[in-house]
Amino acid sequence: MPNQLSRRNLIKALGLSAAALPLSSWARNEKGERIILPDNPLHRPVKKPVTAITCGAGSRGNVYGNYSVQYPDQLDIIGVAEPIAIRKQRYSTKHNIPESNQFNTWEDVFKRPKFADAIIITTPDNLHYGPCMEALKLGYDVLLEKPISPSEKSAAIFLS
Repeated sequence: MPNQLSRRNLIKALGLSAAALPLSSWARNEKGERIILPDNPLHRPVKKPVTAITCGAGSRGNVYGNYSVQYPDQLDIIGVAEPIAIRKQRYSTKHNIPESNQFNTWEDVFKRPKFADAIIITTPDNLHYGPCMEALKLGYDVLLEKPISPSEKSAAIFLS
């Protein structure tokens, strides 16, 4: 099934280059040049962009959002959950997210059937566990911002 997204391909598309780059110079070298170019050996072309919903449109959510703006052939943000109205509005405008895919809470996202390939969870740390578990139940691939959970008990569930 070559058209289906695997966790491995999602990690490659979203995380491979990100893991080695400091957030302050996202996808650019010290000269300001883009790092992930088609002639760069780390570049992996995809047949279609990974579609994602961002839960949390603060600074961490915008890091992944900015990647999507720079590399629209790899990542397309199609939904957002954010309780702060101005953040949600700015993020939605930046990514051309229709009103039907804008949510006030992460819980609201999961009231709908699956409509993207992945969920990017960048909520506050104490709100990581809930959306991750719901996303996995619905079959989303998950990019979970660290930590998994501030609770040892919740984090242990991921490790079992």
